[in-house]
Amino acid sequence: MRNRALQLLAAIVAVAIFSNVVSYTSRANRYSESYPAVVCPPNQSGESSVISLASPQTPVRKTGTSTMAFDSSRSRRYVGGGQAAVIDSQEVTPITWQVTTGVWAGAITCLAPITSQWFVGGTADITSKGTLTLVNSGLGKALVGVTLYTENGVQGQQNFAVKANSFLSMQLASLAPGAKSIAIHVTPQTGRVNAFLTDERGKGLQALGGDTVNPVADASKSVVIPAIPQQTGKKTSLPHTLRLLIPGDVGAEISVVITSTDGTFSPAGIDGRVIPAGKVIDIPLDVVMSSGKFALTITSERPLLASVFTKTNSLGKSDFLWSTATPPVEKGTFAVSGLAPFLVFYGDNVSVDLNLISARGNSKSVQLRGSGIATYQLSDQIRTFSITSTSAATYGAALITSKSGFGYAPLVLGSTLTRTSIPRSNIRVLIP
Repeated sequence: MRNRALQLLAAIVAVAIFSNVVSYTSRANRYSESYPAVVCPPNQSGESSVISLASPQTPVRKTGTSTMAFDSSRSRRYVGGGQAAVIDSQEVTPITWQVTTGVWAGAITCLAPITSQWFVGGTADITSKGTLTLVNSGLGKALVGVTLYTENGVQGQQNFAVKANSFLSMQLASLAPGAKSIAIHVTPQTGRVNAFLTDERGKGLQALGGDTVNPVADASKSVVIPAIPQQTGKKTSLPHTLRLLIPGDVGAEISVVITSTDGTFSPAGIDGRVIPAGKVIDIPLDVVMSSGKFALTITSERPLLASVFTKTNSLGKSDFLWSTATPPVEKGTFAVSGLAPFLVFYGDNVSVDLNLISARGNSKSVQLRGSGIATYQLSDQIRTFSITSTSAATYGAALITSKSGFGYAPLVLGSTLTRTSIPRSNIRVLIP
């Protein structure tokens, strides 16, 4: 009996000691939390750009220098240059407005480096003046895989080396000579890499417009493009073209739904169409929406990629715009100083709460509610807007206009909070 009592006591003591050890270990574990810096593109020849920031104290550095130190931006409208901008914007997502004055304009949501970027847009035919730019903002050399898809199928992957803290620009016409319709998959193998695609076109001395093409991370069985602009005239509407790619080995039938404040319908000739695998397919999208904005939803049994090419006309000047797919919106903050974007949200039952901060620091709350499409026009006095609450399966994008042209920016968070375990020092590592 006494032995059993001693055994029970010993067991209780052992459990208590083990609990204290586990508790100590749990308390001793430490973590570092941070937002990876985002990257905005460099300007090509003839281009200029302005990056909207939340604060004039935002830390910024440029690639192409020997130092990796950040300096204060000194402005909420940071002027881009011939080098890419690396921005420690924390939870705020900057938006870049890129312009070739009097010719075209485009918007880019600046993102932190990711391991996969798909660009569905652009051409490599005789009119192409577009470029693919690979930016390595890291400390070591990067190796980047680039795979092109055309109307004739997939090309073999090409690998490019990009020096540390630098960028490499390539003409689209040299990557896929003569291809009319292209899609590009960029997969960094090493390095801190961002890719940027500019689709600029011309015929001789005649400018045919241009736009920046925002990327998506992966193909999906359900694709939503939430904001497609519609310009209508007295007799005709400017045309759209739907670009599709199923990157796998097996094609699939697609279902397409168009939604606007005018209603919802499936376009004839597209809905139910079978899309072959591995080829970039362009389909005319003949729709006229008096409301001026509409959303497009595509579903398929196979993961696919999609975008919409839209002809535009500003001050009698021919231009175009690429509307790209987005994931569901998340709570976060976007910097829009001087841009005055038109926000478009799409979902079965849109319920989005916004908090607007003006250039003077004043705050305003806005509630957007609707079935299908809900919109809101920001003034040029708003420096940031935050999505503080959002309904499930709601998608969003910003449409921006200027004298030089139109732009599209998906409402995707540029950087998300990452958590890294901090190793604990242990003297036994040095003294066994």
